[in-house]
Amino acid sequence: MSESETPAPRPVPRPVPRPAAPSPAVLAARPADAAPLIPVAPPVVEHDEAQVAEALAFGAVAEDGTVTVTDGTQVREIGKAEDPSDHEAALRPFAHAYLDLVAFLDQTESRLAAPTHTQAELNRLLEQLRKNLKEPQVVGDIPALRKRAGELREKAKELIQGLEAERTKAREEATARRTAFVESIEELVSQDPSRISWKSAGETMRQMVPTWKAMQKEDVSLDRPTEDALWKRLSAARGTFDRVRRQFFSQLDEQHAEAERVKEELIARAESLQDSTDWGPTVREFRSLMDSWRQAPRGNRKKDDQQWTRFKAAQDTFFAARNADLQASDAEQHENLQVKEQLLTEAEALLPVQDHKQAAEALRRIQDRWEEAGKVPRADMRRIEDRLHAVERAVKKAEDDEWRRTDPRTKARVEGASSQLQAAIASYEEDLAKAEATGDPQKIEKARAALEARKEWLAVIERSARDLG
Repeated sequence: MSESETPAPRPVPRPVPRPAAPSPAVLAARPADAAPLIPVAPPVVEHDEAQVAEALAFGAVAEDGTVTVTDGTQVREIGKAEDPSDHEAALRPFAHAYLDLVAFLDQTESRLAAPTHTQAELNRLLEQLRKNLKEPQVVGDIPALRKRAGELREKAKELIQGLEAERTKAREEATARRTAFVESIEELVSQDPSRISWKSAGETMRQMVPTWKAMQKEDVSLDRPTEDALWKRLSAARGTFDRVRRQFFSQLDEQHAEAERVKEELIARAESLQDSTDWGPTVREFRSLMDSWRQAPRGNRKKDDQQWTRFKAAQDTFFAARNADLQASDAEQHENLQVKEQLLTEAEALLPVQDHKQAAEALRRIQDRWEEAGKVPRADMRRIEDRLHAVERAVKKAEDDEWRRTDPRTKARVEGASSQLQAAIASYEEDLAKAEATGDPQKIEKARAALEARKEWLAVIERSARDLG
C-alpha cells in the first residue's frame, strides 16, 4: 500500500437489539431475595478463537460490502461492511455478537436451573429470548441457537406452569379455609336459638370482620367473584344472627314476665298455707305446688332466685311446724306402743282357747283398751296388728267350732245321713251276695268297691255324730 493510499475503514456490524436496563423504581419493587435479571448480551472481554472461526463459517461478504449469514436454508442480509476486501475483519464483530448470544443462553440456562423463580422474572426471560432470537444480526449457527432457545423457552414455560399450579393450589386452599370460616359462622347462626351461648356467639360475631380482613391480608388472594360470594354469605349470616338474637331476647322477656306472674301466684298460695295445722291435706297441697313450680317457665335468674327464696320460706315455715308436731306425737305414740305390747301379752295368754265364752269376753275388754290406747309409730303398726288379729282368729275359730257342734240342725242332718247310709249298705251287701253267686269276678269287684265306699262314708258321719255329743 502506497503512502498516498489510506486504509478503508473496517465495517461496523449493526448492533444487536438489547433490552433496556431496569429502572431504579423497578429494582426497588423487586423482592430482596430475587436474583438480578440476566443481561441480554453480557460483556465478553475475550472470545475463544476456535469458536469465532466456527461462527465465521456461516457468514459471507459480497463485493458491495453486504454481509450475509446462512440461517438454515436461507441466506439473510444482516449488515454492510465498509471494506469488503477483508472478509474476516468484516465478519468478526458479527461472530462476536453470536458468541455473546451463546453466553446469554448459557446464563439463561443457569438461571432456569436455580431453585426459586418468580413468574415476572420468567416472563422477562421469555421476552428476551423472543426478541434476541427473532432475527439476530449475528454470524454463527443460528438454527442451533434457535433450537437451544426453544428448549429454554419450554423449560421456562414449564416453570411458569408449575408456579401457576402452586398458585392455583394455594388459592384453592385459601378458598377452602375462608369457606370453612364462612360455614362455621353459618352453622352458628343455624343453631336452635335456645341452645346458643349468646355471650360466646356475640363475641364470635364481633370478631368476624376483623378475622376476615386478617385472612385477606395474610392469606393468598382469591379471585374477586369467589371473595365477593363468600363475603355476601358472611353478611347474610350476620344479618340473620342479629335478627334471630332480637327475636330470641324479645321472646325471652315475654317468657320471663310470664314466669314471674305464675310464680307469684304459687308464692301467694304457699304463704296462705304456711300456718295450716291440717297436716295431711296441706302436705299434699305443698307437693302439688312444688310440682307446679318445677313445671313453671324459667324466668330471669336473679328474679327466680328471689321468688324461690320466698316460696321456700313459706314451705319451710309449714314443715317446721309439722315436724315439731310430729316429734311430740312420736313420743306419745311410743308410750301407746308400750301399752299395746302389754295388751298383746294379755291377749296371747288366752291361747289355746279352753272356754270360748270366757276367751271372747276377755278379748272384747282387751280390744276396748286397745282402741283407747291410741296410735303407735307407723313402723310398728303392722307387727302388733298382726299379732292381735291372730288371737282374734283363734277365738273366732273356737266359737265357730262350738256352734257347729251344738247346732240341732247339724245333728239332724248327721242322723239322717247315717240312716240313709245304713240302708244303702244293706242293699249293697245284697248286691255283693248276688255277684258272688254268679262267680263273675268283675261284678264281685264292682259290688265290693261300692259297699266299702258307703261304709267309709258312714264311719265319717258316725265320728261327726260323736263329736256333736
